[in-house]
Amino acid sequence: MIERPRSSNLPEWKEVDRLAALQKLDILDTEPEVEFDSIARIAAQICDASIAYISFIDEHRQWLKAKIGLDITEVPREASVCSHAMLEPGLFVVSDLNADPRFLDLPRVYGIPLPSFYAGAPLRTADGLPLGMLCVLDREARPEGLNPQQEEALAALARAVMCQLELKLANRAVAESEEFSRRLLASSDDCIMVLDLQRRLRFMSQGGMRAMEVSDFGAVEGRSWCDLWSSAAGEDAHRAIEAARTGVTGRFQGPCAVAARAPKWWDVVVSPIMGRSSAPQGFLCISRDITEFRHTEQSLRRSEQRLRTLVDVMPLSFSSPQVVWFTDPDGEFTYCNDVWYEYTGLRSDASPREGWTCVVQPSHRETIVGQWKDALAKGVSFEIEMSLRRASDGMYRWFIVRGQPLKNEEGHVEQWFGIAMDIHERKQSEQALSDSEERLQLALKAAHMIAWEFNPQTDATTRSENSLALLGIHPGLDRTFMTGIHPEDHQKVEGFLKRIQTSGSDSIECRYVMPGGEVRWLRARGEQAAPDRIVGVTFDISEHKEAEEEIWRSANHDALTGLPNRNLFQHRLEAALAQAAQAGSSVSLLLIDLDDFKDINDTLGHDAGDALLQETARRLSAMVRKCDTVARIGGDEFAVLVVEPLKLENANRLGSLIGEMLRQPFTYQKRTLVSRVSIGIAAYPDHDGTPTELVKDADIAMYQAKSRGRNRVITYSPEMRKAIEQRVSLGRGIREAIASDEIVPFYQPKVNLATGEIVGLEALARWRHPSEGILTPAFFGAVFEDHEIAATMGKLLTSKIAADVRQWLDQDLSFGRIALNLSPAEFAQSGIVDNMLRTLDWLKVPPSVFEVEVTETVLLGRNSDSVSSALAQFRQQGIQIALDDFGTGYASLTHLKQFPVDHIKIDRSFVRDLEHDSDDEAIIAAVISLGRSLQLAITAEGVETHGQARRLRELGCDHAQGYLYAKPMAAEQVPELLRRWNSMLVKPRSERNARMLVGRPSIGSSTFRTDLPL
Repeated sequence: MIERPRSSNLPEWKEVDRLAALQKLDILDTEPEVEFDSIARIAAQICDASIAYISFIDEHRQWLKAKIGLDITEVPREASVCSHAMLEPGLFVVSDLNADPRFLDLPRVYGIPLPSFYAGAPLRTADGLPLGMLCVLDREARPEGLNPQQEEALAALARAVMCQLELKLANRAVAESEEFSRRLLASSDDCIMVLDLQRRLRFMSQGGMRAMEVSDFGAVEGRSWCDLWSSAAGEDAHRAIEAARTGVTGRFQGPCAVAARAPKWWDVVVSPIMGRSSAPQGFLCISRDITEFRHTEQSLRRSEQRLRTLVDVMPLSFSSPQVVWFTDPDGEFTYCNDVWYEYTGLRSDASPREGWTCVVQPSHRETIVGQWKDALAKGVSFEIEMSLRRASDGMYRWFIVRGQPLKNEEGHVEQWFGIAMDIHERKQSEQALSDSEERLQLALKAAHMIAWEFNPQTDATTRSENSLALLGIHPGLDRTFMTGIHPEDHQKVEGFLKRIQTSGSDSIECRYVMPGGEVRWLRARGEQAAPDRIVGVTFDISEHKEAEEEIWRSANHDALTGLPNRNLFQHRLEAALAQAAQAGSSVSLLLIDLDDFKDINDTLGHDAGDALLQETARRLSAMVRKCDTVARIGGDEFAVLVVEPLKLENANRLGSLIGEMLRQPFTYQKRTLVSRVSIGIAAYPDHDGTPTELVKDADIAMYQAKSRGRNRVITYSPEMRKAIEQRVSLGRGIREAIASDEIVPFYQPKVNLATGEIVGLEALARWRHPSEGILTPAFFGAVFEDHEIAATMGKLLTSKIAADVRQWLDQDLSFGRIALNLSPAEFAQSGIVDNMLRTLDWLKVPPSVFEVEVTETVLLGRNSDSVSSALAQFRQQGIQIALDDFGTGYASLTHLKQFPVDHIKIDRSFVRDLEHDSDDEAIIAAVISLGRSLQLAITAEGVETHGQARRLRELGCDHAQGYLYAKPMAAEQVPELLRRWNSMLVKPRSERNARMLVGRPSIGSSTFRTDLPL
């Protein structure tokens, strides 16, 4: 006995119970079924696996019910990974079977090398018994396993497998119940009929058709109930139906014609068929041929004495007790046979009339007595069903009491004769039959199924009552099985019927066209009951099909735009490249990125962003052919896959047209939205031939389009890849440099043009490369596009600069303010001010000796509000704010008003040609004038000649910075620079010395020498 390992979540089980549950499902060695194949295929697609299967494990083997990517049907149980996985409480994942010591000894039974990756979800019954596994496998190892969505989907599909098994089991139970009901009806010689609420005939049992001598039910189907009876019994028949309509049983006797023979007399019981709402849904009529019995009654009336003699010597061979009775015209009993006394326990020496009602079931007593009196008053034969108590055990059993008036020649009743027959078993059968029929109809209705019977020799088909509601086909006999079947599925259904005749049973899924034109999916299962009889059920699986379609669509399409998602796009790209390689054709790929998407999201909200994405999807879809693919593969990124006969040059033209089309404005909530796009194009065979590399090519081209200013179309070239690889290599090198402490600050002095004093130092990043020497941002500046690197480098430099300042303060050096350059990445970090102040406080450095330099790139970013707040906090702590590269941006004057700026620095591009270009001089003069008006300090960058310095001083510029004074230097060189610089500061002595000075200092100011190297 194999015991499952204990688990805190699942109950213990035994192997014998598990095998019994598996045998009950009767799934082993069955034919493939599409619903299981579909689940395996979906599992493979969701988990991106090359192999998937649904297997069940019996005592000695693992048998595969459905399989994808595998060509085996069963494997020995000892060689099965699933035998191990089945014992686990939940999802079982092995990243690499070939490296897992538990499975190294498994024989290679798959016909291929053992797959590497394995993930399986157990197939468990409601009692926790594991029957098998739903598995996905891949030939490549997956260290990461499955993502949470894939795990959830795999578990859900495993539950779907169990739902299918339970459905199959339920279908089989319904079929067996239906067959039992059919046989039960066929075994009765009574005429059993079913009427609808309009009293039209809808069903007649086979025994009834024989008794009524009806060869074709269609000839009498739909006939009115009263039309079946002669005028003598029509009123009784009507009253019986009306009684049943009120919920009670109706009963009468009357003649009914059969074929060309004389009418037969029938004893008819009419009962309501009650629905769940306790209202009649129809009528069940059970008629028994009493023609012979009526003849007997007539004979009895002719010779009462002979009848008495017959009763006295009545044989005891009847199958149920029969009471024989006589009464006078008023109903006073004059005789009862011994059966009555033995059954009721009443005394034979007392009058039978005394207390006969005491043995009637109390709940029915008043009704029975009333019926008895009414029958006697009418003077006609009657029949009453009553429940009588049996003396031996107190049990109440059903009897049918029939009475016949014996009249004289004048037609007056002389006495009554009758019998009471035990019909308890019949009543139980009627009730069971009614309950079974109701359950069958309710089951068919609840399961959206119809029952049918097909004669392969005549093609005649009979369907159950609910076929009209479900399929729009009238129940009863149909001359063909193909009614409503989709024309394209006729051949498929014919094969289904032939396979049943060959193998005994089969199932099929097909399409059905409703009378209104709607197409539904049906599943039918049939079995051969006789050479001329195939029985089966058909049920609607449209919702199941729609669910499968929805699962596939959800897994492969974007919910917002309805376009294929990255997963489906990848499959189509792989297929297109494979076909192109085989046919020698081409494939073009366009990657499209919305340049302004985040701005629209941030300013107008996500609803506007969604509207932009949907409009973009609509326009792109309208511009391509049906054979091409438009997909949404990212938040604001789309892909267009163009196949033969269009080539790369056509794709380039298409890219330009797409750019123009997407730039066309559209209105959303009374706002006009305009979108620009960057498009990268790559093609096969012009570029790479594998899906991964071709996507990378197009992505590189799109990156180039964005880096060149966006709103353009770029076609890939190999040189672009080299540039990207260099950038990646540079980023890797910078990370190593940060880890190796090779990033250091260099300092360049800022000089007061009026006094010659050093009034500050600008800290500049340098890379102390172990083999290349000192490298400037001109070499590694591209890495600042990586916010992570830029932020890390900024924190490192801030700490080192603060440490250098602490040393200079300890040496009592006068160095003015230290300017720190902060990048956009640093402003994107939360707590930038607190982090810097914490560093300064830890090193005991006052914030007032620092100045923060920002460029207009920072001020123009999306985080302008947070930048403004950070600058205000810096200023509150005594840290001044400098606007670097002033005059080169888009909104400098706005920035001077919007942000707390203390200091502006004129970009070197205006200083370079100052001595020769009057325009540059005019711009500098205007900036200086503006700064003085706003009480801002002015610094000119890139001063390299005495002439530039002199002219700047004449224009009123405050400070200068550049190679004329000193190149950037390491921190250890700064103290020496400051000492030497201060030693060069002298008083003016002669005109000759004055000409050596940079600028013209004011009277009494200090000056400095420039004939010494700095």
